Amino acid sequence: ESPTSPDLPKGNTPMSRTEIRPEVVKSAVKFLSHPSVRNQPKEKQLSFLFKKGLSPKEAAQAYRELAKNESKKEVTKISPKDAKEAESDGYFSTIRRAIGNMLSGEEDKVEEVGTVTLEELRKFNGVLHERLLISVEGKIYDVTKRWDLYGPGKKYNVFTGKDATYALAMMSAESASMNRFEYELNEEHKGILGEWIEKYKKSYPVVGELRREEVIKTSTITKT
Repeated sequence: ESPTSPDLPKGNTPMSRTEIRPEVVKSAVKFLSHPSVRNQPKEKQLSFLFKKGLSPKEAAQAYRELAKNESKKEVTKISPKDAKEAESDGYFSTIRRAIGNMLSGEEDKVEEVGTVTLEELRKFNGVLHERLLISVEGKIYDVTKRWDLYGPGKKYNVFTGKDATYALAMMSAESASMNRFEYELNEEHKGILGEWIEKYKKSYPVVGELRREEVIKTSTITKT
């Protein structure tokens, strides 16, 4: 028997509500309890729930209730690590904060991440962590407030958790264009990148920087 996806109202985005809908969480728990879903990667489960309209708060609550249900049954149907994270101040509790500052109108109060490596940046993609961060020319921008554009399943999510400098310059969404530091740009692509950088500077706060040794300055070539 195939699992049924949560029965969610259409057209309701995570950004449009702050409350947790019990009936939606209940449906999500039932969906996550199905064996074929339980064996899927956590990232895939969360991405599906977000696409179905659950807010990060609701997704986190669903995992908490799933962990509690399994604990009551004294049967470990999710990994001990997942259960521990669901009950701790770790993975799911950070998701449960669910863009908390943004939803409460405190968008200007963003936490800085300091100097990070590519591996540390990787988790800030809306699935492994509720924040959405992008590196452009070594500067880390917090784009969480545009969950509608950069959240899981959205158009620009491919750039989150990565250095997107080359990808933006080339207008590419290919994985090979991410985290790429050795390249040359002609004048046209330098102009495109400059427009993106100006957009990020005006629209999003800088919250950190990529570790210097991971950023290789590029040489330039003349457009032919």
